[in-house]
Amino acid sequence: MIGKGILCFSLAGIMTMTADASQTRSEVVSAGTQTAAVSSGARSARGDQIRDIELRQIKGMICYLGGKPDHAPILQKAGKKFEIDPLFLAAVTYVESSFRHRARSGKGACGLMQLRPIITKAFGVTDPWDPHQNIMGGAAYLRSCFQRYSKHSNSTFLALAAYNIGPGPVKKLNDSQAAKRFVKKVLRVYNRFTDEPIRLSSR
Repeated sequence: MIGKGILCFSLAGIMTMTADASQTRSEVVSAGTQTAAVSSGARSARGDQIRDIELRQIKGMICYLGGKPDHAPILQKAGKKFEIDPLFLAAVTYVESSFRHRARSGKGACGLMQLRPIITKAFGVTDPWDPHQNIMGGAAYLRSCFQRYSKHSNSTFLALAAYNIGPGPVKKLNDSQAAKRFVKKVLRVYNRFTDEPIRLSSR
């Protein structure tokens, strides 16, 4: 589900468990006139369970696509920090590099998420070949693209297009055939692994 100007994807299964966790947190146990809240230990255990399920889903997706499961914890961390579904980040990473951390494009883009020199500098990536730095930098850049085009009805398309060919006027992004191909590839991959497929809105 994509709201206008919002990028906070979530897995349907994780959402269900998160809702359960929220309900658990709000529940209280009455004992006479006293009320006891659910212990912090129980909340922590539930949170760990949710993270473990999410991590298994990310690893499953990466392995299915031919990547290394070692990248899953990094994608999970980046997703949490930048409020992007880690499966969405994994889809972008796959389309950009097929999970090859030593990938380099003809235009000098490097690493898993194919960061250009101007992006590595802007987001403090000192070693684009390091998977952790590359994914965190790529996620930060993608988040900035979503924020930049958040007021547009087709913000998802524009953000992905900007990630691929660089930010610019809306008309340029809408008209770019290269950007259109990139966006279609990312969403085709992402929609295979989520219960909440993304359908792009019209301009």
